[in-house]
Amino acid sequence: MQRKIDLLSRLLLDLEADIGTSDTAILVLKSLKDSLMNVRVKTNNDLHAQFQEMVHIVCETTPKFGILNFYFLEILHFLENSARKEKDIKKCLFRKIEDILKEIKEKKADLLKYTETLNVTGKTILIHDHSHTVHEVLQHLKSLGKNFHIIVAEQEHEKTQQNIEVLHKAGIPFRVIPAYMLSHVHTSIDMVFFGALTLKDTMDFVMDPGTHGVISEFHTTKTPIYSFLKTSKFSLWRSGDRSDVLSLCHTRTHCSKPIEYERMKYSHDRVPADLFSFIVTDEGIFTPKELKALFQKKMNAAR
Repeated sequence: MQRKIDLLSRLLLDLEADIGTSDTAILVLKSLKDSLMNVRVKTNNDLHAQFQEMVHIVCETTPKFGILNFYFLEILHFLENSARKEKDIKKCLFRKIEDILKEIKEKKADLLKYTETLNVTGKTILIHDHSHTVHEVLQHLKSLGKNFHIIVAEQEHEKTQQNIEVLHKAGIPFRVIPAYMLSHVHTSIDMVFFGALTLKDTMDFVMDPGTHGVISEFHTTKTPIYSFLKTSKFSLWRSGDRSDVLSLCHTRTHCSKPIEYERMKYSHDRVPADLFSFIVTDEGIFTPKELKALFQKKMNAAR
């Protein structure tokens, strides 16, 4: 079992880095739908047992993916309370997954609708991570005819290139500045936009590495900082250790001297929600205090 969990953990981490959290969830759900059409089971109880094992594997990955946990547990609840009574259980589950995929699209549309109230016209907006949600927000605002300028805080080459490609394709004017030189443009930045992998019960966002420093920097300048997150990404369980942040240690050699050293690298940052001005979700725009109340309400309902 642990081998399966470790294998899925690595796969999801690679997918999340490449296509983003929401698209990873959609890909997994579509794969589940395809698998249901081909799996052979003798009884409904056999399918239930297999799906229970799958949910356990999905919910135990490191890091945990809140959106996958949310939807897989929803499907399991549906299976245990409704679908098992049906004659064609596979078709029933197939329709449930179709409903969830439709819901994901609706949540995205709802979040984008709330972004329309943001005053971005003539503003300079800083982005740092390669959040697909932030990309969609910027593309949506541009499609509405709103004109704004982007500063890309340069970080890992591949992620920065993804930001550049999206902005260029959307026709959004931008400039790239190394993340360690942002102090030179503090006064020209009007807003800061970030996405997130999930929101923990500790009211910490799990985000791309390097985001904590950038967010803290603009928090001190009192620049409005926005996070964009669908409520399906909430991690509605009690946090344990820091299993949502992986660390890798490599032994490296100096480029020209006989010196060996250890280099540490981390998969994500944890960023307190209090550092943000507003959090834009599919259910509205919230202050950190309001977000905490919303999270608690959803967590109580999930018990």
